[in-house]
Amino acid sequence: MDVDIPVKDIMSTNIIGISPDDPADIAAKRMSRHDVGNLIVMEGRKAIGIVTEEDFVRKIVAKNLIPRSVKIRDIMTSSLITISPNAGAISAMEIMLKRGIRRLPVIDNGELIGIITFKDILSISPELNRILIDMIKINDIYLVERIKEREIIQGKCDKCGNFSQSLNEYEGMLICDDCYDALF
Repeated sequence: MDVDIPVKDIMSTNIIGISPDDPADIAAKRMSRHDVGNLIVMEGRKAIGIVTEEDFVRKIVAKNLIPRSVKIRDIMTSSLITISPNAGAISAMEIMLKRGIRRLPVIDNGELIGIITFKDILSISPELNRILIDMIKINDIYLVERIKEREIIQGKCDKCGNFSQSLNEYEGMLICDDCYDALF
């Protein structure tokens, strides 16, 4: 049995969007109304970012900001990590684990057509659950080695301004993994 099911077969096509200029309180209400943990930030028909429950906690609640005074563009993650609809679920899991994310927008020919979450993948097959457990163990080993190699620094990226749980030192700057990867 082939356990690597295409993303298009398990993704959700019920995408809830928000404008980057909308206030965070509107976004929170929309997430609650639709019972979702994220909103895709759209400029016209183009996906330009994602805002998650974690963004609200870290960037608004933890800073004691008033949600209606914060624009989505100020808390969204603008470096969207996406996946093709023809990619396999295992590839999606690998990306999520490597990047420390729980959802991936699905893009086909430049157009947002869906979103796949860790929960979607876990629901499809016990075989994938076993593979995931192995991948998590490998990822944990990698993180432990990384912690041993250097102190992990959290904070605001000097290049893009986004908060990161793991900043890299590069030419006197502290930059997030996405900005660091873009350099090479």
